Amino acid sequence: MKSQALFLLAFLLTVAVQAQQDCSIFYPFKEGVTLEYTNYNKKGKVEGSTTSTVTTVEASGDAALAKISTVIRDEKGKEQFSGAYDVRCDNGTIIMDASNMVNPAMQQSLANMEVSIEGTELALPSTLTVGQELPDASTTIKAGSNGVTIINMTVNVTNRKVLSREELTTPAGTFNCYKITQDTDVKMMIAKTMTSIDYYAEGVGMVRSETYDKKGNLEGYTELTKFEK
Repeated sequence: MKSQALFLLAFLLTVAVQAQQDCSIFYPFKEGVTLEYTNYNKKGKVEGSTTSTVTTVEASGDAALAKISTVIRDEKGKEQFSGAYDVRCDNGTIIMDASNMVNPAMQQSLANMEVSIEGTELALPSTLTVGQELPDASTTIKAGSNGVTIINMTVNVTNRKVLSREELTTPAGTFNCYKITQDTDVKMMIAKTMTSIDYYAEGVGMVRSETYDKKGNLEGYTELTKFEK
C-alpha cells in the first residue's frame, strides 16, 4: 500500500468509508456502538437481556465485517453467557452470522459443547420496499462432547416479507421502522413452527421482535432498550 500513489490511497480509503456507510443502513457498522435488548414473555414480564457491542469493523472495497461481543443476562441482571459473532456486509446486503438464528437460551446451553453450524445465513438488503420478499435462510446446528452428538437441530426461516413502514417507540427512543414477517420451523427432538414480526430501523438495525405460535398467539417479544453510539 505504501508504494502506491497518494491519490490511489485516498481513493481506496474513500471506497472503504463508503462501504461502511452503505452497510450501516440496517446495522451500525461503527466501533463502540452498544445495543441492549430486553426479552419479555407474553405478559410483559422481563425474562432476560442481551447486550451487544461492536468491537471492530474492517472494510475492504464494497464489503465490511463487524465483530460483535455479546453478553446475555437473566431476569435479575446476572450474567449467564458471553460470546461473539460476526455481521458481514457484501454489496450493501447485511448478512447475519448463522448463530443469530439460535435464541439466547439455546446459545447458553451450547456454551460448553463442541458446536458446528452450517447453512444459509440471514440476509437483509440495504434497500427495502413494502411488499418486498426476502430470501429464505436455514441452518443446521450440531453440538456434543468427545465426538458424541447430543443436539442436532435444524432451523428454517421462510416467507420473509416487508409488510409496512411504522413508527415504533421503545425505551431506546422512537424509530421509523420497516415491519418484516417471517416463519420459522425448528426441528430437534420435536418440531415447532412460529411466526415472528421484526421491526428494523435505518442506522440502528432491529428495534423489536415479536414471536407468535402457529395459532397466532403472542409468545414473547424482544425490544431495544438502550442504544449508545
